[in-house]
Amino acid sequence: DDRISRAEFNMYVKNYLSNYPGLQEKDYPRFEDFDHDGDGFVSFQEYAQQMALQVQQAELEQYYAQQQGKSTTNAKNKANAIKGLYKDTKRTDNFNDLYANIR
Repeated sequence: DDRISRAEFNMYVKNYLSNYPGLQEKDYPRFEDFDHDGDGFVSFQEYAQQMALQVQQAELEQYYAQQQGKSTTNAKNKANAIKGLYKDTKRTDNFNDLYANIR
């Protein structure tokens, strides 16, 4: 399957990111950010592109927290979780393989 629904997206993200107990649900990727064409589904291509952007954003948040002298624990947890998710994404060609990696 090369596209997933909102429910599938939310299930996958929640299942994967629950492995990162320091990460809060408010920091989870949002379906709307991934559905680039607004068709109600996320293609694997949309997903892979957005994951790359999510990694960059998480790294920037971690950097800014360090620069401002704030606690970086939450930002670090988020960056590590997103990087792990992106790493798994780069190793696969479709959602079935990606989901199999987290089971």
